[in-house]
Amino acid sequence: MATPTINPATLFSAKGLVAVITGGGTGLGLTMATALAQSGAQKVYILGRRANVIENAAANINANSPDVVVGLAADVSDLDSIKKVAAQIEKDVGFIDILINNAGITGPDHKASHDATNIKELQDVLLSQTEKWESCMAINVTALANVSAVFLPLLDAGNSRRGWVSGKTEPNGAVRARNEPKDGVSKGDRRTSQIISVASIAGFNRYVTAGLAYASSKAGAIHLGKCLATMLAPYGIRSNVICPGLFPSEMTEGLKMEHPVNMIPAHRPGGLEEFAATLLYMVGQSGGYLNGSVQVVDGGRLSVMTSTY
Repeated sequence: MATPTINPATLFSAKGLVAVITGGGTGLGLTMATALAQSGAQKVYILGRRANVIENAAANINANSPDVVVGLAADVSDLDSIKKVAAQIEKDVGFIDILINNAGITGPDHKASHDATNIKELQDVLLSQTEKWESCMAINVTALANVSAVFLPLLDAGNSRRGWVSGKTEPNGAVRARNEPKDGVSKGDRRTSQIISVASIAGFNRYVTAGLAYASSKAGAIHLGKCLATMLAPYGIRSNVICPGLFPSEMTEGLKMEHPVNMIPAHRPGGLEEFAATLLYMVGQSGGYLNGSVQVVDGGRLSVMTSTY
């Protein structure tokens, strides 16, 4: 067997890709948008509810990667809003290669449960902020499914651009045919379109670090990402999940910079460049064989905390 030619610059590259990122204006969403733009993406659409935040983020990234990032105001919990954005992207470029479901909220805060000294105090904590459960589930789980569904035709169009014949393949049937790719895509590049859902290690961690709604919604997001991988397999669209631990973001503002080994074996939060590198692995040709996978990036946190994964 001949030794393959390994070119890291090609393997871990977003060159020529068109991506959509929900919650792309701050934190990990902004990091992903920056990484894709600086790695040669053709277009990166960042979506968010706060128009000024999205527009400023796009302008800042475009200062180094001109005209790559487009900020679009959209609310992932509003289906009509997402359909409108998808229609605009279809008009602009006609396809996408990657959808990154990143938008999320923390929901009710139950950290005080650890300080409760009796059942009544624990009950009071758990029954506080119950009105926040619905929005947490709506944004962290329901919207992930809805946004993915809205962008399926554009993901399918991304496969067609790569030469893959559209349609549903059958069990034990013929493999998916491939025509000549368009727009300079190499036939040696065997990637197919991909959905990446950003969940959290909270979906595995049985020790509540935020709230029960957040933890259960992220567990739901993880399983939803896996279910999509199975559901979409006959259509040639992949689905993978990233579960970050502690990284700098709006959700983790005030983050401690040092942690004992029983909390994080790495003794520190993750660096944004480490998260960006994980994403580039997944979207590059290096990650072309990933489907239904969950990438845990947590410095070993789940290894030393009560968790199931």
